[in-house]
This record gives sequence, C-alpha cells and structure tokens, in this order.
Amino acid sequence: MTENTRFIDNGNGTITDTQTQLMWKKTDSFQDTKKWKNWFTGHEYMQIVNLERLGGFEDWRFPNEDEAYSLFELDKTNQDKYGDDIYLDPLFEPGSAGNTWTEDIKESSSLVIQYEDGLKVWPSQYANLNMAVRLVRNL
Repeated sequence: MTENTRFIDNGNGTITDTQTQLMWKKTDSFQDTKKWKNWFTGHEYMQIVNLERLGGFEDWRFPNEDEAYSLFELDKTNQDKYGDDIYLDPLFEPGSAGNTWTEDIKESSSLVIQYEDGLKVWPSQYANLNMAVRLVRNL
C-alpha cells in the first residue's frame, strides 16, 4: 500500500485511514461551529455529531494520543484557519484549528496534539483558546 492510498474520502464528511483502520471526521469542531471548544464543550459537540449520525454512525469519540498523533505527517501540508501550514493530509478540509483535544487526561488537563509543529501540550480541560477536536471512530 502506498502513502497516496492511506486516506480515502468517503464522500459523506468522513475519511477512512487504511493504515490505522480508523474513520475520521473530515472537519473539526471549529470548522463546524466557528467557535473554540474546551474539553467539555468538545464533548457536547461530539454528542451532537453522534445524534446527527454523521456517515450513518453514532460512535464518534475523541482520539487517544497515538491516534491523534498519527495524523501528523511532515511530508503532507494543509492550511489552518489562519492560512498557515499544518502537517495534516490535504484530504482533510482546510481551515481547521490545527490541533485536536484527546481523551488522555492528567488531573484537570487533557492532551492536545498540535499539527503545526507536532507538539503535545497539556492545557486545562477548561481552556478554549484556539482549541478544537477532530472526531474519530473505529472501523
């Protein structure tokens, strides 16, 4: 399998990752709502996506560290909401927040993966400064 066939646009707002056997939402919470999300409001967003059954599924969730980091690819370029380069496959909709909350928790912080530089940061779950979530589900 070549890198060019790793991601498949399913034509319904979802992208299948053939390498990890995951399905990703093509847009993130910022693109959908035009609002930043803290970890808790990100969960409310996730509940709405599940109620709406995106792609016919209601098991969308936050990614874990490995899943979220697997999207960071230095040889792929996309643009965030500011028009700056991020290292995310161009099959994903441009204009995203450029990061994602994860389910990984330490006390009152949660891990965020940044696609502009690959950094892993642990902001408070209540922080909503330029934060979003990209939802995922298992195939």
